[in-house]
Amino acid sequence: MHYHVTEKLTIRNAATTVIEEVKQFWERARIPVRDSQHCICKLEKLFNEWKVLKKRKNRETSLHKQQVAEFVENLENLFDIAHADALSMIKIAEDRAFLLAQREKGRRGMMGPVDQMLAAREKKEFKRRLKRKNKGV
Repeated sequence: MHYHVTEKLTIRNAATTVIEEVKQFWERARIPVRDSQHCICKLEKLFNEWKVLKKRKNRETSLHKQQVAEFVENLENLFDIAHADALSMIKIAEDRAFLLAQREKGRRGMMGPVDQMLAAREKKEFKRRLKRKNKGV
Protein backbone atom coordinates (compact mmCIF):
# COMPACT_ATOMS: atom_id res chain seq x y z
CA MET A 1 0.00 0.00 0.00
CA HIS A 2 2.79 2.42 0.89
CA TYR A 3 4.46 2.13 -2.51
CA HIS A 4 1.15 2.43 -4.34
CA VAL A 5 -0.38 5.32 -2.38
CA THR A 6 2.61 7.33 -1.18
CA GLU A 7 5.27 6.58 -3.80
CA LYS A 8 2.65 6.62 -6.62
CA LEU A 9 3.85 3.35 -8.16
CA THR A 10 1.51 1.20 -10.20
CA ILE A 11 0.12 -1.84 -8.42
CA ARG A 12 2.40 -4.13 -10.45
CA ASN A 13 5.55 -2.10 -9.69
CA ALA A 14 4.62 -1.78 -6.02
CA ALA A 15 4.03 -5.53 -5.80
CA THR A 16 7.34 -6.24 -7.52
CA THR A 17 9.21 -4.02 -5.07
CA VAL A 18 7.52 -5.61 -2.05
CA ILE A 19 8.15 -9.16 -3.28
CA GLU A 20 11.86 -8.42 -3.83
CA GLU A 21 12.10 -7.13 -0.25
CA VAL A 22 10.21 -10.11 1.17
CA LYS A 23 12.33 -12.57 -0.81
CA GLN A 24 15.45 -11.33 0.97
CA PHE A 25 14.07 -12.58 4.29
CA TRP A 26 13.03 -15.92 2.86
CA GLU A 27 16.45 -16.40 1.26
CA ARG A 28 18.16 -15.46 4.52
CA ALA A 29 16.10 -18.20 6.17
CA ARG A 30 17.25 -20.56 3.39
CA ILE A 31 13.72 -21.30 2.24
CA PRO A 32 13.26 -21.81 -1.51
CA VAL A 33 10.69 -19.42 -2.94
CA ARG A 34 8.34 -19.41 -5.93
CA ASP A 35 9.12 -17.48 -9.08
CA SER A 36 8.59 -13.76 -8.73
CA GLN A 37 5.72 -13.69 -11.22
CA HIS A 38 3.66 -16.09 -9.08
CA CYS A 39 4.41 -14.17 -5.87
CA ILE A 40 3.43 -10.89 -7.52
CA CYS A 41 0.12 -12.37 -8.71
CA LYS A 42 -0.59 -13.61 -5.20
CA LEU A 43 0.07 -10.17 -3.72
CA GLU A 44 -2.04 -8.45 -6.40
CA LYS A 45 -4.89 -10.84 -5.64
CA LEU A 46 -4.67 -9.88 -1.96
CA PHE A 47 -4.66 -6.19 -2.92
CA ASN A 48 -7.72 -6.62 -5.16
CA GLU A 49 -9.56 -8.42 -2.37
CA TRP A 50 -8.80 -5.48 -0.06
CA LYS A 51 -9.96 -3.03 -2.74
CA VAL A 52 -13.33 -4.80 -3.11
CA LEU A 53 -13.84 -4.76 0.65
CA LYS A 54 -12.89 -1.09 0.76
CA LYS A 55 -15.49 -0.22 -1.88
CA ARG A 56 -18.22 -1.66 0.30
CA LYS A 57 -16.89 -0.32 3.60
CA ASN A 58 -20.13 1.44 4.54
CA ARG A 59 -22.25 -1.70 4.30
CA GLU A 60 -23.66 -3.02 7.52
CA THR A 61 -24.63 -6.53 6.40
CA SER A 62 -23.49 -9.53 8.37
CA LEU A 63 -21.94 -11.10 5.25
CA HIS A 64 -19.76 -8.03 4.65
CA LYS A 65 -18.69 -7.94 8.30
CA GLN A 66 -17.81 -11.62 8.09
CA GLN A 67 -15.75 -11.07 4.93
CA VAL A 68 -13.86 -8.20 6.55
CA ALA A 69 -13.20 -10.31 9.65
CA GLU A 70 -11.88 -13.18 7.50
CA PHE A 71 -9.63 -10.81 5.54
CA VAL A 72 -8.18 -9.32 8.73
CA GLU A 73 -7.66 -12.79 10.19
CA ASN A 74 -5.84 -13.91 7.02
CA LEU A 75 -3.52 -10.91 7.28
CA GLU A 76 -2.31 -12.31 10.60
CA ASN A 77 -1.18 -15.49 8.83
CA LEU A 78 2.05 -15.86 6.94
CA PHE A 79 2.20 -14.49 3.38
CA ASP A 80 3.61 -17.77 2.15
CA ILE A 81 5.77 -17.51 -0.97
CA ALA A 82 7.64 -20.75 -0.34
CA HIS A 83 8.18 -23.12 -3.24
CA ALA A 84 5.55 -25.86 -3.50
CA ASP A 85 8.19 -28.53 -2.75
CA ALA A 86 10.07 -26.42 -0.20
CA LEU A 87 9.87 -29.00 2.57
CA SER A 88 11.45 -31.67 0.38
CA MET A 89 14.03 -29.24 -1.05
CA ILE A 90 15.31 -28.04 2.34
CA LYS A 91 18.21 -30.21 3.49
CA ILE A 92 18.72 -28.81 7.00
CA ALA A 93 16.14 -30.10 9.49
CA GLU A 94 16.28 -26.88 11.52
CA ASP A 95 15.31 -24.81 8.46
CA ARG A 96 12.46 -27.21 7.70
CA ALA A 97 11.21 -26.88 11.28
CA PHE A 98 11.44 -23.07 10.98
CA LEU A 99 9.21 -23.08 7.89
CA LEU A 100 6.66 -25.31 9.59
CA ALA A 101 6.68 -23.04 12.67
CA GLN A 102 6.11 -19.99 10.46
CA ARG A 103 3.13 -21.62 8.82
CA GLU A 104 1.39 -22.19 12.15
CA LYS A 105 -1.16 -19.69 13.41
CA GLY A 106 0.61 -16.98 15.36
CA ARG A 107 3.96 -17.75 13.66
CA ARG A 108 5.87 -18.93 16.72
CA GLY A 109 9.22 -19.27 14.89
CA MET A 110 11.77 -16.50 14.56
CA MET A 111 15.17 -16.12 12.95
CA GLY A 112 18.18 -16.10 15.22
CA PRO A 113 21.73 -14.97 14.54
CA VAL A 114 23.68 -16.23 11.55
CA ASP A 115 24.63 -19.89 11.72
CA GLN A 116 28.41 -19.50 12.07
CA MET A 117 29.30 -23.06 11.07
CA LEU A 118 27.17 -22.92 7.94
CA ALA A 119 28.54 -19.49 7.01
CA ALA A 120 32.12 -20.76 7.40
CA ARG A 121 31.33 -23.83 5.26
CA GLU A 122 29.81 -21.65 2.53
CA LYS A 123 32.78 -19.28 2.59
CA LYS A 124 35.14 -22.21 2.20
CA GLU A 125 33.08 -23.58 -0.68
CA PHE A 126 33.05 -20.15 -2.36
CA LYS A 127 36.86 -19.92 -2.13
CA ARG A 128 37.18 -23.42 -3.58
CA ARG A 129 34.99 -22.47 -6.54
CA LEU A 130 37.02 -19.32 -7.15
CA LYS A 131 40.23 -21.35 -7.16
CA ARG A 132 38.79 -23.81 -9.68
CA LYS A 133 37.55 -20.97 -11.85
CA ASN A 134 40.92 -19.20 -11.78
CA LYS A 135 42.77 -22.42 -12.68
CA GLY A 136 40.48 -22.93 -15.63
CA VAL A 137 41.11 -19.41 -16.97
